[in-house]
Amino acid sequence: MKIDKLDLEIIKHLQDDARLSFRKLGKTLGIPHTTVFTRAERLVEKGVISKFSAVLRPHELGLQMGVIIIDAAPSESKKIAQKLATMNEVQNVYRTFDGKIISKVVVPNQTGKTHVGFEEFLTKLDDCNFTAYPIHEVVKFDNTIHTDTLKTLDIYSDK
Repeated sequence: MKIDKLDLEIIKHLQDDARLSFRKLGKTLGIPHTTVFTRAERLVEKGVISKFSAVLRPHELGLQMGVIIIDAAPSESKKIAQKLATMNEVQNVYRTFDGKIISKVVVPNQTGKTHVGFEEFLTKLDDCNFTAYPIHEVVKFDNTIHTDTLKTLDIYSDK
């Protein structure tokens, strides 16, 4: 699927505010709202946009977000990765060929107790043999893709 400047503008605005009405977006872009609707529907149908959702700020909810790097034998890492994938605190799980697992987790931020949430989370894996390297604070995390990055892709054409 090819995307053009207009698709890129629609994507940019919807990434900033998924609640933005197509009518208002059409006014902003100087095009009919029906065009915005048609383009957005096509982007959804083609899988470019997978969903419209609210992005929460874990810190504002009393949660702490971090990354845990787990070093395990390749024979154990698949089992550990599968176990992690079933846990509510786990947002993402990545597994390397050599047995390392990288997982983004969100845990309760215990007031006055540094990193207790991560320590408690790791106890859920006590039956597994591994070494864990928790990264307790993610400084920047963003789910949006900058439009300059999208412009570098083969699917983009500057009409």
